Amino acid sequence: MSKRVLAAVATVVLAAVLALTGARYYSFVSATIFNESSAHLSEIFHLANQSLHNLVAKNWSTMNMWAPYLEEKHSDKQVEAFIEGVKKESGFTDFFFISRDGSYLTTSGKTGYLDLKGGLSSLIVDRQNVVASSVVPAQPEIMVFAVPVQKSSFRGVTYEAIAISYNNTDLVETLEITAFEGKASTFVIHKDGRVVVDNASDTLGIEAYNLLSALLDAGSLSEDEAGKLRGDFQDAASGTITLKVAGEQYYLTYESASFQDWVLVGMVPASVVNASMSTLQRSTMFLVAGIFIVIGVLAVGIIIWRNRQSLREKDTELMYREELFSTLSSNVDDVFIMLDATGERIDYLSPNVERLIGIPESVIRADIHNLNRVAQGDEGLILEQLGQMQPGEQLEWDRRYTHQRTGETRWFHVVALCREIDSAMKFILVLSDRTKDYMTNLELQHAVEAAHNANQAKSAFLSNMSHDIRTPMNAIIGFATLAAKNPGNARKVSDYLGKILSSSEHLLSLINDVLDMSRIESGKIQLEEQEADILAVLHGIETIAAGQAHAKNLQVSVDVELEDKDVMLDVTRFNQVMLNLLSNAIKFTPEGGRVRIGVKQLTIASDGRASYEFCVEDNGIGMSPQFAARVFEPFERERNSTVSKIQGTGLGMAICKNIIDMMGGTIEVNSVQGEGTSFTIRLSFALQEASADAAEDAACAAALSEEELLERFAGKHLLLVEDNELNREIALEILGAYGFVIETAENGLEALNKVIVAQPGGIDLILMDIQMPVVNGYEATRKIRALEDLRKASIPILAMTANAFDEDRMAAAECG
Repeated sequence: MSKRVLAAVATVVLAAVLALTGARYYSFVSATIFNESSAHLSEIFHLANQSLHNLVAKNWSTMNMWAPYLEEKHSDKQVEAFIEGVKKESGFTDFFFISRDGSYLTTSGKTGYLDLKGGLSSLIVDRQNVVASSVVPAQPEIMVFAVPVQKSSFRGVTYEAIAISYNNTDLVETLEITAFEGKASTFVIHKDGRVVVDNASDTLGIEAYNLLSALLDAGSLSEDEAGKLRGDFQDAASGTITLKVAGEQYYLTYESASFQDWVLVGMVPASVVNASMSTLQRSTMFLVAGIFIVIGVLAVGIIIWRNRQSLREKDTELMYREELFSTLSSNVDDVFIMLDATGERIDYLSPNVERLIGIPESVIRADIHNLNRVAQGDEGLILEQLGQMQPGEQLEWDRRYTHQRTGETRWFHVVALCREIDSAMKFILVLSDRTKDYMTNLELQHAVEAAHNANQAKSAFLSNMSHDIRTPMNAIIGFATLAAKNPGNARKVSDYLGKILSSSEHLLSLINDVLDMSRIESGKIQLEEQEADILAVLHGIETIAAGQAHAKNLQVSVDVELEDKDVMLDVTRFNQVMLNLLSNAIKFTPEGGRVRIGVKQLTIASDGRASYEFCVEDNGIGMSPQFAARVFEPFERERNSTVSKIQGTGLGMAICKNIIDMMGGTIEVNSVQGEGTSFTIRLSFALQEASADAAEDAACAAALSEEELLERFAGKHLLLVEDNELNREIALEILGAYGFVIETAENGLEALNKVIVAQPGGIDLILMDIQMPVVNGYEATRKIRALEDLRKASIPILAMTANAFDEDRMAAAECG
C-alpha cells in the first residue's frame, strides 16, 4: 500500500474521529444546559411553593389562635365583632362555622353546604387542618382554609370547625413568577391532574379543568410520559421534563406541596430559559471545531512523518523481537523447535533445551534424532508422522525423557504444528515440561488412595461399632427382661442389675471414645494445666487398673527415676492416655503375664522445664508389623481371631496420639507378634515454682455415712427441673430416700414461675436440666439470677446434663 493511500485512509479515520468527538461534545453540552436549566427552574418554583406553604401555614396558625376566644362563652354579637376585627386584619372574604355534616353558617346569616373536596372527614373525624378549593352560590371560586375546634354553637347552630375563604385570584398573586419575562405559568393541581389554582401566562394558551388531559390534547405529551407524571405525583416526587405545546418547546417542572394532595407545576418556554446558554453553546462549538481542525492537520502531518520513521525502525524492531523471544524461551519450561519441510534441518532451537533435557544445543542441531535417543522406550518425536501432516494440522503426544545430566525422568507434552510461512512449509514443535504436574497428580492419586483406605477403615469401624454397641445393649435389654420376670428373687435381680451396670459402663466408654475423637478432630479440646505430682498421678493410675490386673492374675510393676516430680500438667488428659495404654496392655496380655510402667527424667531442669519419658510395656500377644504401622490411625483394629473377641472402637490409640500431639510430645510403638508390645511417650513439662511458705495439701474429707446424709438433707426443699419423665422418676426415688422435700417442673419457664411464687427461703436448691422445651436451663437460670428478690436470685442451682465437656461447664458458670 502506497504512502498516499495510507495518508488518505488516516485522514478519513481522523475526520470520522473528529466528527464523533464533536457529536459527543454537542450531546454533552446539551445535557449540561438541560441540567443547569432544570436546577434553575426547580429553585425558582421551589420558592413559589414555599410561599404557598407559608400562606397556608400562616392562615392555619392564625385560625388556631382565634379558636380559644370562640370556645369561651361570648354572646353572638361579641363573636360577630371579633370576626369583623380579624377580617380587617387578615383580608379574607368570608368566615364560616362548619357543622359535622359540612353545612355552614356565616356571621351575616348565610347558610349552605361547603364542598371541601373530600376533606370533610379529615377535618371533622381526624381533626386535621384542611385547605381546599370550593364554590359558594353567587360567588367566584374560592380557596377555603379550615381548622377543627371544640364543639360549640353560634346563633343556635352547633359547629365543630371554623373556616375562612379567599378568592382564587388573591391566591394567584402568591404564585406570580417575576423572572422569565413574565412568560412563566404556574399551576396548583391535585395528584390526578385536576387544577386547583390556574396562573397560566397568556403565551401558554391553555385553560383546562385537568392539566394532564389538556397537555395530552394540546402538546406533545405521550401516554407513557403522562403515566410517569401521574406516578411521580402520587409518590410526591419532583422533576423536570421537556415537551411541546402549540409547536413551542417548554420546560415543565413539578414539586409536591407539603400539605393536602397538591402538586405545584411550572411551565416556561425553553427559548426563554436557554437564551443565554444557547449563545454560549454556539460560541463554544465554533471554538472547539477550530481546535479540532488544527489538531486534524497536525495529526495528518504526524502520520506521514511516522510512516517514514517506521520503515527505518522495522529492522531494529525485528532484532529486538528476536532477542526478546530468545530471552523468554530461555526462561520458560517449553522447548521450541522449528524444522524445515523435510523434518531434518533445524531452523530454530530455543537455548533452554540443555537446561530441560540435558543435551547441548549444538548436539541437537547436528542431528535432530539425538533427541529421540534420550527418550524412554519407543517414544521419540516420531518424525515419520511429521511428513504426513498438512498445513494447519496439529498432533500431540506425551513423552518421557531421561535428563542427561541428572539422570532423572522428566515428563513432557509435545505439540507438533504444520504451518506455511512465506510459501514454505514448516514444522513447529513445542515440548512442554509437565514433570511438576505429573508429580502433583501422582500425589493426588496417593491422597485418593489414602482417602479410600480411610473410608474402608471407617466402614470397618461402623461394622465393629454396630457389633460392639449391640453387644452391651443386648445384655442390658436381656438382663432387664430377666429382672422383670423374677421380681421376687432378690439374688437374681441383684446379679442381673450388676451385669446391667457393667454393660452400661462399657457402652458409655464406647460412646465417650467416639465423642472424644470427634472433639479432638474439630479442635474443641483445650489443655488445662494445673499443679501435679507425677508420682501421685502414676499411683492413681496404678490403683485404677489394679482390679482389672488382679482379675487376670497379672504382675504390674512401676519403675521410677525422677529428680523433679512437681510439674504443671493436664492431669485429666494425661490420665486418659496412660489409662488407655495400661488398659490395652492388661486387655491383650494373657493370664499370668506381666505389665510394666516406667518413668524417667531425661533432662535436668532448665529454664523452668524438664523432659520425661513414660513407658508402658507388656509380654502379651503383640501386633503384626502392618498393624503397628497404622495403630494410631482412627478406626483401626487388628484383624485376627484373638483380638476380634475383645470389644473396642478402634479409636483409643488415635485419641492418645492426638492428645500427646497437643501436649507437644511424641509417642512410639515397638511390638513383636507373640512376644509383647511397648509404648514410649516423651513429654516436656513446666516445673512448679518453688515457694518457701507453700501450704501443705489439705487432707481429703472423709465420706459421709448414710445416717449423716439423712441428717443433713432431711427436710431440705429441692426443686427438680427435668423434662424427661423417666429421669424425674429415678431422681425422685433416689433423692426422696435422703429425706428431701421435692417439687418438680417440666421446663425452665415452669421452674421460673415456681421460684417467683415461692416464699423466700422456701427453696434450698435447684437441680436444673439444660436441654428442655419452652425455656432451656441456661435461659431459666439467667432469669432467676435477674430476679429483684436477692434471696430467690441467689438460690444454689446445679446443672444436670450429659454434655459434661469444658465448654459446657463454662456455659453453665457464665449463666449462673
